[in-house]
Amino acid sequence: MKYKKPLWFTVAIVGAASGLLALAALIVSILRGTLLVIPAATLAFATVGGGIMVFLALRSLRSLPQESEAGGTKKLREQALAAQNELRARVDRSFSQSLSIFILLLSAVVFLFAYGRAQKVESIPQSSVHTGTFYEKAEVISIDGGVYQGQQAVEDVPVGKQVVTVELKSGDFAGERYQLDNNLSYLYGTVLEVGDNVTVTYSMIDGAIDGIELQDYDRTTPLLWVVLLFLVITVLVGGKVGAKSLLGLALTILCVFTILIPLLLGGAPTLPTILGLCAFVTVVEFVILGGVNRKTVCAILGTISGVAFAMLFGQLACKLLRVNGFLMYSAEPHIEALLQIKQGQSPLSSLQIGDLLVGGILIAALGAVNDVAMSISSAMNELIAVNPELSRKELLKSGMNIGRDMVGTMTNTLILALVGSSLVLMIYLASLEPSFRQLMSSTFFSVEMVQALASSAGVILAVPLSVVIGMVLFGKHKKKA
Repeated sequence: MKYKKPLWFTVAIVGAASGLLALAALIVSILRGTLLVIPAATLAFATVGGGIMVFLALRSLRSLPQESEAGGTKKLREQALAAQNELRARVDRSFSQSLSIFILLLSAVVFLFAYGRAQKVESIPQSSVHTGTFYEKAEVISIDGGVYQGQQAVEDVPVGKQVVTVELKSGDFAGERYQLDNNLSYLYGTVLEVGDNVTVTYSMIDGAIDGIELQDYDRTTPLLWVVLLFLVITVLVGGKVGAKSLLGLALTILCVFTILIPLLLGGAPTLPTILGLCAFVTVVEFVILGGVNRKTVCAILGTISGVAFAMLFGQLACKLLRVNGFLMYSAEPHIEALLQIKQGQSPLSSLQIGDLLVGGILIAALGAVNDVAMSISSAMNELIAVNPELSRKELLKSGMNIGRDMVGTMTNTLILALVGSSLVLMIYLASLEPSFRQLMSSTFFSVEMVQALASSAGVILAVPLSVVIGMVLFGKHKKKA
């Protein structure tokens, strides 16, 4: 047999030791009254994980067969071989489950540690414009008047105002009613009806409301319905795999908002922090999706390598074109506010705005590189399953043939995503009828091209990198006759 008892005794011993030590530390902390939330959660994860590792190890040990005598009829030998292969597959699954649980528990500890670091970052003072401003939910009780009409010259967009009475539904002043103006224009405002939920803003002076205004239609509930519809479609079509992918997506969003952004605001190095987050999310997502096996290991290594090369390509392009995060057109309205934050921080640990251009490239490229790496890994795994006698050279050739077919479509995906997100601005620039030299020399065009090309480079390079990694993991040297 391939798997021996000492391996599983080791797994059981490691699980028992980690679980007992974590449980002991948890009890001591409770008795001393020094228990904090994050250390408590970490110890609880370790305790439960150790117990699960012991359970899986002992279950696998009980399933191992006793050695039997050789010989017998051909049919009996075939039956014994089939039983042996089935057992080997079962032990493989048990080992993969144990290793997956261990990695996920370790990832939970890493997440909690990073979250704790992020929470220690000092809060950024609010702008003086927004300090003391309250946002509350209200309901439209009646439409009292107003004048507005659609402008045919601008696609019949309503312009003017409504006069409405609203009743506050949240906050200290819930139940109070106010008559407010709902201003309508090309860029803001929505025609309201009785029963609509809206958001109002107000400030306070001496404990009373001052300067209350109707901000906008409250889109919270409709947005939740849209998200729910997306979740249902994903689960219905993707089944169990779709549900697991949603867990990975939720983890990514959680990490971005609870760890990445606070750390960047606190002055953490931008590119290493974002690359580390991409690697962390990749490992956890793939372990959740497929456990720990050669296929997921190949996909993980291919993804991290592709994102790293996207970072190097982006840095090189930024240096050659002399652009950085300060010149991003989409961030132009917010750069001034970020500079005010930066000025209030220590020069040695302040927000690194210049690196945000390449940092955004890494996050944008992660999804596409994930897709390419997993597709290559899955394809090479199937090639070996169909023909186990493939040599590494043959596997490399087949993998590259598969990867080349993916390069064109994935590159188009990224470029078209860029065009779609910047369509309004591109139409405006086209209306100016710039010359070719003027367009090529513009900062906007250079920044957008760096974002698109660096992301595409990461996707393209992920193909040969994943193929080479798969060749090493899946393939074998063909012996000479």
